[in-house]
Amino acid sequence: MNEATRSEGLPLHPLLRAEIEARRSRPPYRVLGVAEVRRLFREGQTAGARGPDIAAVTPVAIAAAKARLPARLYRPRPEVGPLIIYFHGGGFTIGDLDTHDRNCRDLAQATGAALVSVDYRLAPEHPFPAAFDDAVAAALSVATNAAAFGGDPARLVLAGDSAGGTLALAAALALRDNGGPPVAGIVTYYPGVDFSHVVSPSYEAFGDGSFGLSRDDADWFRTLYAPDAADRLDWRCSPALAPDLAGLPPTLIVAAAYDVLRDDDLAFATRLQQSGVDVTLELVEGVNHGFMGSTKPPPAVAATLLVVRRWFDRVVA
Repeated sequence: MNEATRSEGLPLHPLLRAEIEARRSRPPYRVLGVAEVRRLFREGQTAGARGPDIAAVTPVAIAAAKARLPARLYRPRPEVGPLIIYFHGGGFTIGDLDTHDRNCRDLAQATGAALVSVDYRLAPEHPFPAAFDDAVAAALSVATNAAAFGGDPARLVLAGDSAGGTLALAAALALRDNGGPPVAGIVTYYPGVDFSHVVSPSYEAFGDGSFGLSRDDADWFRTLYAPDAADRLDWRCSPALAPDLAGLPPTLIVAAAYDVLRDDDLAFATRLQQSGVDVTLELVEGVNHGFMGSTKPPPAVAATLLVVRRWFDRVVA
């Protein structure tokens, strides 16, 4: 397993600290309520840096079991190449195509791949397993129609940040167990991998909200997504609880040093390695959960995208 060199004690970047202080001036998520948190998150994310220009950005729709999911296609070049299916973060409860537009632009530009961003159904209106079902359906639909999206079905990559990373991992497990289509790689930024608990050294160290995502936030999100505690033990909700991880494709996990999910991500990467999976763990210092979508990106974003590019060149392109 390749792991980034860790610089102990590197402080949280000032740009990220300013975002946290602005958020801490508001009541906690569970006090604000779902509608207001969605509004504030969307308002904040869409007011930030737009991201790089992409040659073609087109609204599309993806067929799913119970609905046609809104989606957005990013094509940085006209040639057929790798195809990324991207699932946005937001605790399965907030976020949409617009809040993660810059994440998608950055990833498409960095890799040169066509990218389909999927707007899956959100909790609490659609609790578990709705988002998982949508992720699997989207992967099947996009893979089947890869040519229409400018992609090569033999170079299919599942990707996502936070909850979207969870969905990418869970969908990859489902495709593995049900005969494909084959996935060439997985790219995840600070994914949630185990919703059965909110206890670990990183939860203890960063859980008070001083570094962004708090233990209370994480519990609020998981309760809305999986109100039945038994569902949180299901690997479709918590990929780290899958009995067998062998056979997953090469996987890149980007973990943030100041993130309550950090230790879960590190443990999951270790288990992937022990299962024989080609896993790359990039532990990024001086950043917190969600840094790749920061409205004022710190230098670590560009550095991480370079890591993704190099991984992509080795594994997929």
